[in-house]
Amino acid sequence: MLTRLCFFSRYNWVVNLVLCSSFTLLSGCSVPSVWNDEAEVTQEIQAVAPVSGDMQISTLTEQQVKFTVLASLPSDVSETSGLAMRYGKLWTINDSGDGAFLYKLNLSNQFIETKLKVTDAVNRDWESLAQDDTYLYIADCGNNSGKRDTFQIYQVPWHEIDIAPNGSRLSSDRINIKLEKQTADLEAYEHNYDCEAITMVDNQLWLFSKNWQDQQTQLYQAEFGTSPQLLKAQQTLPVQGLITAVDYHQPSGQLALLGYSKQRLFGHAFIWIFDVVGGEVDLSHAKYYQLPEYSQWEGLLWKNDKTLLISAESSPLSSAALAEVVLPSH
Repeated sequence: MLTRLCFFSRYNWVVNLVLCSSFTLLSGCSVPSVWNDEAEVTQEIQAVAPVSGDMQISTLTEQQVKFTVLASLPSDVSETSGLAMRYGKLWTINDSGDGAFLYKLNLSNQFIETKLKVTDAVNRDWESLAQDDTYLYIADCGNNSGKRDTFQIYQVPWHEIDIAPNGSRLSSDRINIKLEKQTADLEAYEHNYDCEAITMVDNQLWLFSKNWQDQQTQLYQAEFGTSPQLLKAQQTLPVQGLITAVDYHQPSGQLALLGYSKQRLFGHAFIWIFDVVGGEVDLSHAKYYQLPEYSQWEGLLWKNDKTLLISAESSPLSSAALAEVVLPSH
């Protein structure tokens, strides 16, 4: 017999101990009557938006934001860790444990439409995708264990991806990067030299760290055509959580950051929205939204100026899924 933990929406997250006869996570877990006092549960576990003297924060509520789970993702991408869109089609990658593959999703029928191999590349821990009109960028920068002193970013031409039939091989170029003061002897899950989020901002790659130690995030900026590169932190954002994805919407100048709390039991996932002004993240008009469903949300993509797509990898609490977040109009 096996004891399982089941989680619910933000206002009803409780521990529900279920005796299972197999290793399959049960769906539709019920809430024991002892936990039915919603006010008590809310008081215990409802998260409050982080507060910082450097930020002016508007907290978005469930009444302002529409959150919808769109689809379950195929088992081949159960470790989805990044999203990109090209001609209306979604692309994703898996993190560590998979090969150097790109996957095009067919969400109508929930299957993999195209699987492509990236040559001259290794998937040590692929964690994020970024894109411009010419290239797709794959960030191999996961470092939960603290054992890496360099990261890699692979640059894959879209013109090859666009015409490649299923099973094809793609060329790639590699950029080696290192964060200032990064070493390979850090304590696992207790350091600030992890990274799972990259995006393109004004023809420059922006990387945001996943800070296990202080739960902030540092902005690093990488150039093209130079390898290796030593990157210095340009800004620190007091996000009070672990940043797992980022995407920049060029037309509106909005930067979205996705993450979740370091606390897993009774934890929460969140989205920050910032303006980018003069090549910097503007903290004076930050928006904060706590997702109503906790999961390992790892992929993020602007669909338009008020709609985000997010993807979650599978976990003991949930299956891999794609969701849509519609923000209020400006």
